[in-house]
Amino acid sequence: MELSARIRPVLLGVALPAALMALAAPATAGAAKKKPKAPIVTAISPKTVAVNRVLTIRGRNFVRGRNKNTVVFKRTGAKAVFVKAEIGTAKLLRVTIPPRLAKLLVTRDGEPISTRFRLRVLARRFGKSFTKRSLSPFVTPEPPKIVTPPTPPAEGDCDDDGIKNGVDADDDNDLLDDATEARLKLDACKPDTDGDGVADGYEYQSAIDLNDNEYRRPQNIVPAPVKRPYPNPLFNDASNDYDGDGLSLGEEFALWKAYRDPAKGLADLVYSDGNQYSAYGRSGSGHRPGDLIGPDPELKYVDFLNWAVAWGYDPIQIGEGGPERALRDANGDGIVSSAPGGGYAYSEARYYDFDFDGKLSDDERDEDADGLSNYDEAHGRTSSAGWWSGCYKKEKPYPIAYQGTDLVDPDVDGDGIRDGADDLDHDDLPNLLELSRNAASGRPIVNGCNDTDAVESSSPALGRVNPFNPCLPDRTARTCQRYPSFDNAFAPVDNSPNYYVLN
Repeated sequence: MELSARIRPVLLGVALPAALMALAAPATAGAAKKKPKAPIVTAISPKTVAVNRVLTIRGRNFVRGRNKNTVVFKRTGAKAVFVKAEIGTAKLLRVTIPPRLAKLLVTRDGEPISTRFRLRVLARRFGKSFTKRSLSPFVTPEPPKIVTPPTPPAEGDCDDDGIKNGVDADDDNDLLDDATEARLKLDACKPDTDGDGVADGYEYQSAIDLNDNEYRRPQNIVPAPVKRPYPNPLFNDASNDYDGDGLSLGEEFALWKAYRDPAKGLADLVYSDGNQYSAYGRSGSGHRPGDLIGPDPELKYVDFLNWAVAWGYDPIQIGEGGPERALRDANGDGIVSSAPGGGYAYSEARYYDFDFDGKLSDDERDEDADGLSNYDEAHGRTSSAGWWSGCYKKEKPYPIAYQGTDLVDPDVDGDGIRDGADDLDHDDLPNLLELSRNAASGRPIVNGCNDTDAVESSSPALGRVNPFNPCLPDRTARTCQRYPSFDNAFAPVDNSPNYYVLN
């Protein structure tokens, strides 16, 4: 008789003999040893959390009690950090971000910045995997403790403007009045309270721009979030990029400081780290970018081209006895294309409008009028050889570390030639003609820098440009090393693929 049949009387409410009870016991013991369910994370808040602040994790299959669960934090390329959750229920954990996690934050220009960490929970067993990218939180450095600074002495003169503090409405000349500084607990005698190189007034106004919810109805501009006014004049955050346009707070401040109209104060932030399109106001629907609110940023490129023509740099002769080529005729077909989809990345006429929307965001603009976009000079194609090494990972860099360009200075080497028409690696190809292998090859754009979408040539291609390598695209260029080292060969003599289109 099967076991199920023998214990069926139990189901009918009939008492079983002791022998049959013994038969049922092993099944009960097996159920008690059933493997516990893996913990699952479904939500995390806040999505950005500072060191020494509390992170709340929601999900299921956690263990009830204090310090009964462990949260594992993992940043790409770094070791995992195990942290006990102080509070635990079956569906909620609360864990304090420990100071040791601060040591794993990514740094930029020597300063730690907001860094994404993936999480995994260890309860009765490990979670099956780390959280996906969209669910994983950012960890930021611990904000400094806010200390009320002393009131400047009435008879002093913090900004040396000849007006005593007692009657000067802005003692430190940072464009914030003393009453606002007192309310925000800023130092009214220091134009840069947190010492990050960005003036307090600029950070406060950028915070107002950042806090402007364009999809609220009615769409009123709300004041800066004074409990934590980010961009924050109380926090060393110059390396952060709050508005996501590829330029950091410090870089946008440098542009504003160099090219602003001092008479307008904070009323016209021609570059704001709270607005990707600082040159434009709202559209008819209330969203940005809309109409221009200042000078047209396109005029900076017009200024550069007018300079290039006046000084004989457009067109320019390519090579010994070679043809003349316009600075924007990257593929050398004699035509400066202006139509979207006209053969490659967008067009030669509007090579700087990266997203093809007809308006220039702060990263696409060229504030110093040297023909190169702000982003390219700060972090992109003419910033350093590192951009090209990151894009073309199989190509070894040239042994000479040529200096990149600067987004504020139109002539970094001081030779009188604006950087777009100048030549970083002295191979007789202007920097503008070495910005894009797509453009130089006259091919359609592919999906950015990745080997999967690369186009490889079986023979040397003039489209294989690099402004930091004089041997690309021409191995016979006048500055290309004739005798490369066997141990440290560089592209194109390093046996790397002859990729001529990736970007």
